[in-house]
Amino acid sequence: MIIVDAVARYIPGVLGAPEGAFEDSHAMGLLEYPHYTRPAEFQGLSVPEPLQQGHHVEITRWRRREAIRRTWQRRPDMLGHASLSEAERWWLADLAEETLAQDTARATAT
Repeated sequence: MIIVDAVARYIPGVLGAPEGAFEDSHAMGLLEYPHYTRPAEFQGLSVPEPLQQGHHVEITRWRRREAIRRTWQRRPDMLGHASLSEAERWWLADLAEETLAQDTARATAT
């Protein structure tokens, strides 16, 4: 089934939006960003603000950063092959520093 899925994606008309295949997990060397649906708030959890506002540039930026964040948290080995801009590399370094500071604070508090 995996092979059928992988091959079928290249047949015109199989995917509703052909560009969607380029956003799939691993297609750009990153895990996929989180997905949300309605309602905007469910069991105390809410959809992130950029996704609620409908500003497409901000949504794209949010998705990219979340894909980088998720990859860094779950599969950091993939980041070596991902194409990241200089700004994204700086953001990732800041994320790593923040996480290290939070972990250090937690360890010190206990």
